[in-house]
Amino acid sequence: MVERTSGSRSPEAAREGVPGRGPVLTVRRLGELLGAATAGVVCVLVGLLVVVLPTVLAWVVEERSTATFWQTVGVGVDVWALAHRASISTPAAEVVLAPLLLTLLFLGLCWYAARQVVLSRHHLTARVPRIGGWRTAWSALGGSDGTAFVVGYLLTGLLVAHTASFGLAPVRLLTLVPGAVLVPLVALGLVWLGEHRREEHPTVGAGLAFLEARTPVLVRRALPPVAEVLVGLVTVALLLVLGLLVLRGERIVTLYGSLDAGLVGTSLLTVGQLLALPNLMVWALAWMTGSGVTVGTVHVGWTDTTAGDLPMLPVLGALPEPGAMPPGMWALALVPLVAGGWIGYRAVGSASRLASWWTKAQIMLASCVAVAGVVLVLSWLATGGLTPGRLGTVGVEPWRVSGMLLFELAAGGLVVVTALHLSRRRLRSRR
Repeated sequence: MVERTSGSRSPEAAREGVPGRGPVLTVRRLGELLGAATAGVVCVLVGLLVVVLPTVLAWVVEERSTATFWQTVGVGVDVWALAHRASISTPAAEVVLAPLLLTLLFLGLCWYAARQVVLSRHHLTARVPRIGGWRTAWSALGGSDGTAFVVGYLLTGLLVAHTASFGLAPVRLLTLVPGAVLVPLVALGLVWLGEHRREEHPTVGAGLAFLEARTPVLVRRALPPVAEVLVGLVTVALLLVLGLLVLRGERIVTLYGSLDAGLVGTSLLTVGQLLALPNLMVWALAWMTGSGVTVGTVHVGWTDTTAGDLPMLPVLGALPEPGAMPPGMWALALVPLVAGGWIGYRAVGSASRLASWWTKAQIMLASCVAVAGVVLVLSWLATGGLTPGRLGTVGVEPWRVSGMLLFELAAGGLVVVTALHLSRRRLRSRR
């Protein structure tokens, strides 16, 4: 990237860095890195407070509770770890199930902190650096600060989760690592994506421009429709879940009455089910692809639902009754094909008028792969279970969901790309 300003460098600017190189490691810079790591620590502690305080409050209010104070705090730590898809060992079974709404809350906390870490560095107000290589681009993006932030979040999470090992349900620390890295890492990616759109910090923009210039044109053209398709799929999945909850509302209320959990227990159960609402949306999306949803011994497929035993969770009363699916439900299976058609339409629009069919198809396929990749991660996060036992699988098969979605998106996209390509070629030939 060409340097945007001219003139001699001041002594302060000279100390901050040299064109084509990252900033010099000074005491002030070390303080910034330490502050970035501290931001990760604070995110973990604030997230824990969000979970532990309501848990302790419920313990104080509930007179029937037999747990001690520290055991109650340990339960809060377990819930925080579950939100990062960690495995919790209880005396009866090993539990894995991330309440994704809570995961999204922690992601929001990390996003806010990451913005301060990346966009509040003191040398952002200095001259825009001349990006001479990956090292300078890394510095301009705040890569070292972001790394310190992620490491601080991970180490603090592991340290806090280790304290749960003294309680009734210890956390398996190694299973916490992927989620405790993924959450702050995605937050950093969202910060850079937002800055790429706003262009408010020229230094960060210079690093992003360097990356963009070295990203294949095919990938750059394939990314814009990805967010559009994901929003569309999530919206349809949400409507499907809400529709089932409304239609099966009477059964859900009946299950609540049969539990007799008391006011506090019913409130906690309701909150827990609300936190798992995004999980249900991912399951609904998986059902639309045809891969089906499994809850213990019950399997909900495109055409029918098998009989089996379900845990006494009122929200599971929304699942269809055993037997054939209601008529017309199959129409929702067309949603992934329509989404693929939209990707194909956007791929044709992003390519030049004289581009070949294969070029347009490549852009479309790259978009489909990106969407399937995001759904793969979401399916992994939304799926869990209790082992050993009949509830070994609660959710979907991530690779199956992603693979079937990729096939359906590509099928719909190829039809639209081919149709538009042939129609436009005929128009050119007539001229």
